[in-house]
Amino acid sequence: MKKLLLLTILAFSIWITSELIEIVIGGYNATVYYLTSVYHVLAGFGIWGIHRLRVQDGNLLSFLSTILISISFFMLAYFPIQVLHSGSSVSEFLTVNPYYAIPGFLSLIGFVLLGIANIRTKFFPPWTGWLIIICTTIYAVSMSWQLQLLINIANIALAATIIYMCLFGLKSRTNLR
Repeated sequence: MKKLLLLTILAFSIWITSELIEIVIGGYNATVYYLTSVYHVLAGFGIWGIHRLRVQDGNLLSFLSTILISISFFMLAYFPIQVLHSGSSVSEFLTVNPYYAIPGFLSLIGFVLLGIANIRTKFFPPWTGWLIIICTTIYAVSMSWQLQLLINIANIALAATIIYMCLFGLKSRTNLR
C-alpha cells in the first residue's frame, strides 16, 4: 500500500507541474500533454492506495469512486496525446470525438463520490472530502464556461488535497508495506 500511496503522490505532483506550466505559458504545449498523459496512467494505479487506507471501514462509496476514477484515468491516458497530434484545442477535439466526454464524466462522478466517502468514513479530515467536491464542481462549471485559469486552480487544489491524503495515510498507518 505504501508504494501505491507514493505512486499517487508522484502522479498528482506531475499533474500540478502540468497545470503550473499551462498557467505560466498561457496554454497547452507538448510538455503539458505528455505530463498529463503520464499522470493519468500513474494515478490510475495509485488511486487504489487511498482506497486501501479505508478498506477496514468497508466503504462501498470508496470502492465505487476508486473504480470510476481508475477506469476514467486509463481511458483518458492517450487523450492528451491525441489532442496534441490533432492540432486542435481540447474543446474542438471533444466536438469531433464526443465519446471522450464519457471518461471525463466518470472521473467527475468518481471524485464527488471520493469526497463523500472521505466525509463519511472520517479516516481523513472532513475538509478533504468537501474540498474534493468543491474543486470537482468548480472544474465542471469552469469547463462549460471555458474558464481555463479557474480550471487550473481547481485542479491544483484537488491534486494538493490528494497528495495531503496520501501523506496523512502514510503518517497515520506506520506499519504500511
